Amino acid sequence: MTPPDIEKYVILASDASDLRLQQQANVFLNQWVASSSDAVLADAMTELVRLTQREVVLFYALTVFSRLDHAGPERRSAFRSEIFSQLLRSSSLSQGDAAVIPLVSTGNNYHNRSSWSPTYLRTKIGVLLARFVQLDFPHAWPSAFDDLRAPLLLQTESDIFLRTLVALTDDFGRDETEVNTKIKDLMRGYDDSSSLVVAPDQSISGHLLDTVLSILERALVETSGRPDEQMQVYSVLSLTVLKGFLSWVDITLVTGNEKVLRLIYAALAKGSKVDAERAADAGVVAVECMEELIARGMNDEKKLSMLVHTKVLEKIHAHVDLVTVDASSIDVVMEVARFINRTGLEILPIVFERQAQQQQQQQQQQQQQQGGLADSNDVATLNNQLIDLFFRCFAFDDIDVSGAVIPLAASLVSLSDPAQCPKQQENLLPKLLTITYNQMRYPPDFQYDFEDDDEAEEEMYRTELRKLNKKFVRANPDLCLQFTCQILSQLPLPLSTAPTPNVEVAISLVYQYCEGIRPPPGMKVVMRNETFCNLLVGLHTSDITEHPHREILILYYETSVRYYPLLKERSDLLQKVLGAITGTRGLQHEDAKVRSRCCYLLLRLIKSMGTSGNKKSGGNCLLRPYVETAVSGIQSLLENKSIELRVDDTLNLFETIGLLLGKNGLSPSEQGQYLTQVMTPHVRSIETILNDKKHELAQDPDAYGETLSNSVAAIAYLSKGFKKPPIEVQNVLLETLKVAFSVLEMLPNNEEVRNKTYIFVQRLIQCLEDKVLDVMPRLLFILIKHCNSGDILDVSQLINQLCIKFRAKAMCVLDSNLLPFLQKCHHLSNTVVSENSSAQERHQGEDATVAPHLRTEELSIQKLSFAVLNHVVANDVTGVLLSSANASSLEAILQSMSEGAINVEDSLMKKTCLIFFRLLLNQWVPDVRGTNISGGAPEFVVQGYVTFVCDSLIPGMFQVLLRTDGVFDVDDANDFRVLVEFARILEILKARLPEVSENAITRIFMQIQLPPPMVDGFRSANTMKELEECLHVLVRKNQEFKQNAKI
Repeated sequence: MTPPDIEKYVILASDASDLRLQQQANVFLNQWVASSSDAVLADAMTELVRLTQREVVLFYALTVFSRLDHAGPERRSAFRSEIFSQLLRSSSLSQGDAAVIPLVSTGNNYHNRSSWSPTYLRTKIGVLLARFVQLDFPHAWPSAFDDLRAPLLLQTESDIFLRTLVALTDDFGRDETEVNTKIKDLMRGYDDSSSLVVAPDQSISGHLLDTVLSILERALVETSGRPDEQMQVYSVLSLTVLKGFLSWVDITLVTGNEKVLRLIYAALAKGSKVDAERAADAGVVAVECMEELIARGMNDEKKLSMLVHTKVLEKIHAHVDLVTVDASSIDVVMEVARFINRTGLEILPIVFERQAQQQQQQQQQQQQQQGGLADSNDVATLNNQLIDLFFRCFAFDDIDVSGAVIPLAASLVSLSDPAQCPKQQENLLPKLLTITYNQMRYPPDFQYDFEDDDEAEEEMYRTELRKLNKKFVRANPDLCLQFTCQILSQLPLPLSTAPTPNVEVAISLVYQYCEGIRPPPGMKVVMRNETFCNLLVGLHTSDITEHPHREILILYYETSVRYYPLLKERSDLLQKVLGAITGTRGLQHEDAKVRSRCCYLLLRLIKSMGTSGNKKSGGNCLLRPYVETAVSGIQSLLENKSIELRVDDTLNLFETIGLLLGKNGLSPSEQGQYLTQVMTPHVRSIETILNDKKHELAQDPDAYGETLSNSVAAIAYLSKGFKKPPIEVQNVLLETLKVAFSVLEMLPNNEEVRNKTYIFVQRLIQCLEDKVLDVMPRLLFILIKHCNSGDILDVSQLINQLCIKFRAKAMCVLDSNLLPFLQKCHHLSNTVVSENSSAQERHQGEDATVAPHLRTEELSIQKLSFAVLNHVVANDVTGVLLSSANASSLEAILQSMSEGAINVEDSLMKKTCLIFFRLLLNQWVPDVRGTNISGGAPEFVVQGYVTFVCDSLIPGMFQVLLRTDGVFDVDDANDFRVLVEFARILEILKARLPEVSENAITRIFMQIQLPPPMVDGFRSANTMKELEECLHVLVRKNQEFKQNAKI
């Protein structure tokens, strides 16, 4: 394809006005590039650059050539020469007949518009030339850096020189490859044997650095007094190159050349001026240069000497205003903060260690240290400068600046160990506390809307400050408590009129204080502190609950609940808090957030107040005087239609009522009376929907289903307050169970109704004991019939709970429900695969492979049926298997469990199935004394069961143990437990049915052709351990045999 053709297609590919042509052109170009060799493409791109004047085409040519790793040095040289020629020609045309060409152009238009003027093109050239350096220097392009420093190029296109070095140093820092390392060594004056052959100032890096500094100096001079865009670009580029050099060039090029630091500080001074908007970029890079210099790998002594020699901290203090907002460019201030943080984290541990040594060895510290600091005063000066700059940044009125030095603040606390440096902490911590307090205050116009991006950032910053404050408390709790008391004492009285930001921070300090106390839990420790308790008493006795801001109210209630032990000791304070939180300043507050939070906090408070109650006396009676008032207030709130409560708030309130009635010393009659008062309107509202709104319920079952399910959940939450309720309470709860049953009957297909019913029934099983058994058969049948794969687990857990709780009594519930449950599991297990299989997979039938995630879901449902049957047998509900409703399905049940033990891949499921068979053997097969553990079973059932075990289970399990395809691994812990369970089954058979066991094992051993010594071992084994060892040996020998057969 000719260059004009390429140009035409590139223009079409960049034209979005016709998407069809654009796509076709892109496809054509991509196919041409993919089918052409690097040599052909290189020649084409060189010719294209020579002919075209279009920027998009030039960029395409540069991009394509940058991907040609096999174009060869000659073609790269030709392309490079063409680029240089084009650049110089365009510069000559734009400069006109100017007699003198300065080092950098001083025209007003950046690069005086030409085809090569756009910044993205010039940056691309720099990246491409840097790539050429990596490919061809020094073997094919030995004069690379001399060519880049050619006088004519520097006079007209010095930014190309800079952009090339920027790209090169970026790659140096990003990837330490062998090529990059070699290039850097050559630039520093080392030969291939890593011997220094050229002095640093005469090396390539030395010459490059001189050129960069000359451009930077000229750029800074040219920009004095006027914000020239081109000069700012040169300043930033020069500093960026300098930053890339500082991490690896010989350090003497920096310390021995005063121009380096002078120009960096000059750029910092210009960039920190708030009116020099473009110069701010140069100021930021200047700080980054200083950071690179200080971050160089060197020993502690040299690092300290570097800081003293460069006077970095002193220059920052002189050029950047870290006190007055907007006095210096915010970008520069932020970069300075990051520099101070990083430098402080690295330097201050060294400084603190030196100061400690100076205190211990004053005489030695007075002597000068050769090769190090001039005298010990330099350490103190350095410490003071760094600490001063840190505090300025920390106190700066910008969260990005202050937040950047929070890690250093935390480090200062840990470094200033009071045991080693008491004076250091005594000086630092008070100032840290004061600044933290000031910074923690929210702005006066803060709306506490954390969905707003700006306010979310403010909150994240204060979250970090709270973590920092916790470290302060941990370091010196007494000083922090003293500071908190001082802050509270300075608030204007009454507290209800105090400024919101000040009050919020003061209460926050009280709330968070215990989080830093050691040993944990800090709350119990601080409650033994008389000063802290007096502080809380002062807060409680104030009029803080009258403060108009909602966040103050919520924070006060949070604090009250956190430090509840004080309320246990002071009933007057408890009454005050309860009155506030349940009144118009709490549950009945006009603000929804306050109401919602108070619903939760009241529940927490009631729970906390009962944690240390006397169990023998029926609970803690501290709240007894307030029960009637609190319950009446909550009930009126729940019935108030004008106040909107969230579902979670309602549930919290019902649970609170249950705790108040069930755990605070009310008599049984009082409990029943109050519970009836609370439940009557609630139950009536449910019955109203069920009876009077049947038509609406049929039309919109989802909406009413949500309402009814929440009503059922509310009763469940209320029942949490009663563990072993008296008969009066049981009668009320039993009536609510009947109502919940009616809801389920009306909306059995509603998932929310079913989910809440599970919760409710599980709670009432704990409260009502066997009184629930009359309702359970029909209720459980409805749940089984309408459940799906999402809630079949809840059904299984409910059945398991019934088995564990009621044991044999649960037969009346499970008799009619066990088979429906097993059938439901089978149906759902098959449905999982069939509904997610394609038509082709269904056509293939059993040979189709089930997707792993579907197989996992299928197994999880099968596991539920195995677990339920296991619970039935383990909890003496075995009789349900032999009932008239289930006896005919016993063989199918046994077959299902046998397949689970033999064919299912999951080891835990195998073990569950084997436990089922072992327990049945224990219960149905008489022991040597002729007795049964659990009443036994009819003789014909026992004979059939034993036959099934010997003919199906045991042979199948031996086949499992002898598999060598990785399904069974005796070294795996779970697989080994399967082997142990099988050994227990064999032990029972040998002990109780020796003849049957002998015949079954003999048949199996003949089939698998077991060697006589191993047969004798099995016959002589009687205990579980002996049988386990025989099985283990069998598996090992089989594995060895298979391996030898392969060899």
